[in-house]
Amino acid sequence: MKPLLFVSSQPFSGKSSICVAMGKLLTERGYKTGYMKPLGSLPVKVGDYYVDEDVHNISRILGIKDNLKDVGPLMFIGKAYEDVLKEKIELSSKKYLDIVKKSYKKIAENKDFMLIEGGKYIDYGIFAGLSAKEICSSIDAKAIVIIKYGDDIADIAMFYKEYFEDFFGGIIINLIPIEDMDRLKNIELPYFKKRDINVFGTMLSDKVLSSVSIKEMAKYIDGKILCATENKDELVGSFMVGAMGHELALKYFRRNPDKVVITGGDRADIQLAALETKTKCLVLTGNYQPSAIVVGRAEELGIPIVLVGYDTLTAVGKLCEIMGHSRIYNVKKLDKLLQIIKDSIDVEKIISLTKN
Repeated sequence: MKPLLFVSSQPFSGKSSICVAMGKLLTERGYKTGYMKPLGSLPVKVGDYYVDEDVHNISRILGIKDNLKDVGPLMFIGKAYEDVLKEKIELSSKKYLDIVKKSYKKIAENKDFMLIEGGKYIDYGIFAGLSAKEICSSIDAKAIVIIKYGDDIADIAMFYKEYFEDFFGGIIINLIPIEDMDRLKNIELPYFKKRDINVFGTMLSDKVLSSVSIKEMAKYIDGKILCATENKDELVGSFMVGAMGHELALKYFRRNPDKVVITGGDRADIQLAALETKTKCLVLTGNYQPSAIVVGRAEELGIPIVLVGYDTLTAVGKLCEIMGHSRIYNVKKLDKLLQIIKDSIDVEKIISLTKN
């Protein structure tokens, strides 16, 4: 059994999502499946120590019982990054790669499949001797590159084929706009076939997968949920800014159902207008406490209100950052993801790659 290393050409390409889905599908088929992320970057506290967020959540979702310190053995953030730099000046050993190999050996024992998640981008960790290629070489893994669709997709695919050499397994193309499918089918896929590049799947952009939960959004914008907390796991995929009068706001908000409305905390007229239309959440800026009438109406309708200290422009900027870049740990998203993977990814072809 050859382990599979899933890497991406850029952050937010769907690497973690595909690891989760593959793990679920392989487990459903009765395979003993292990997961590992050698080099993390998003620390969360679990018990008395910090682990990578993906390590914590994916292990939970897949029911993995391995020690989290082995599942995510390394994380270079803050002072740790500086310490590694200093150490690498003095040491030429493969210390960090040896740590990864040791943890891998523990986890891989008695497993039918091993799914390895690469760092946040392809060259993350290279300064410490932990490039994706070095990890492949050390554990004899095949690399599958998740590529977010773009005009330069052929360049990216050819680069990684040459970069990984014998460790290159193929690609999965993700987040494809529907209007680009004809170009992909008629021009790029034939090109990849001609160049012996395995394409394991093509995945269209999906509104559900690119959405965020209200709870996740509130955390990202440093907000406090004031009411209707029972609906904090609802998903939202778009937002509208309210800065006009009540009547104009009503017409404006009716254009887009199931949105987040961002407005000043002192604009009760706009807040009430938003509540009269299909709205998932209100984000109130400036740290102004909303009126009791607004809170009462929102509670009655089950619409959470998130209070933030930022001004409206800053809040909009932060929401632009998170929309489409959310994690996959929401139950609704997981169900949708599994269906998309079953429909779009050749799982059998990926399985056969581990036997070569």
